[in-house]
Amino acid sequence: MSNEIDFKALICIDGSTEALAGMRYGAKLGTGLGAAITILHVRGSNGNHSSTVGTTGVSGSGAAWGVAVPEINYLVEAKDTLTYYGWMDEKWNEEQERTFEGNPLEDFQIMYQSPDKGKITLKMTTGHNVAAKILSEVESGGYSLVIMGASKKMSVIDRILLSSEVQKVVVHAPCAVLVARELEAGHGHLFCLDGSEKTYNALIKDLMLANLCSCPVSIISVAENSSKESEANDIIKEGARLAESLGLKVDQKIVAVGNPVEEIISHGRNYSVIVVGADTTTGLKRFFMGGTAFNIVLNAENSVMVVR
Repeated sequence: MSNEIDFKALICIDGSTEALAGMRYGAKLGTGLGAAITILHVRGSNGNHSSTVGTTGVSGSGAAWGVAVPEINYLVEAKDTLTYYGWMDEKWNEEQERTFEGNPLEDFQIMYQSPDKGKITLKMTTGHNVAAKILSEVESGGYSLVIMGASKKMSVIDRILLSSEVQKVVVHAPCAVLVARELEAGHGHLFCLDGSEKTYNALIKDLMLANLCSCPVSIISVAENSSKESEANDIIKEGARLAESLGLKVDQKIVAVGNPVEEIISHGRNYSVIVVGADTTTGLKRFFMGGTAFNIVLNAENSVMVVR
């Protein structure tokens, strides 16, 4: 299977450690896939822009880029991180587009391209509705994956609301969304199967993605009680069969009994990412209003990816 695939990742950063961890994971993933990566910071606005010409409060690459707002340092930190981990170096060509839309002092884009055509774009835009800006970028950019950071340590209210930005993107993005919480690479994916066609289809997508970057995938099915355990076993067997029919490998096969959300979250702690399939056949409203997938997104302590 060739690594030359049309895969684009949008990584949203806000200066948080979770967002930076998601960026590192996404960069590693993108390197394995030969992906085009865009790193985006949306600068919140109440309509009263305070930017001035000059570089007050801006250092490093931000000053060299001639950008006047302190938030450009989020992109500077992203570039420094990518360079530190070896995903970018001085051989990459730089192409700057100061204004791609909106306010000429605050909207900025710079693209780096490697000799072998790898592409990383650093982008900052301004708007009062962060989620709308992200979703607009997703729609116009044709992305395969969005990565956003979310804190592991949240209050009950925060878990209910998650954050308005992350919540809206998870529900409305047409592609896969990874909610990154203290994301540590190297421990594989745990994919959740419920026997529906949508989760089998999503499993194949995740397996193909993970295979290209040498990431192991385990599968889990949860029976609500012991009388349904054989059904869960059949679901796992079918998932493994589908994978093998495409030459893809499943690592561990797990059958659990109990509350699906609690069991998946408990087993998922041993993995880098819990992966769930979004129910798009019955509408996003049902998914938003409390299905198993969204409850896992809300309550898991580690990272969760929603696959469509």
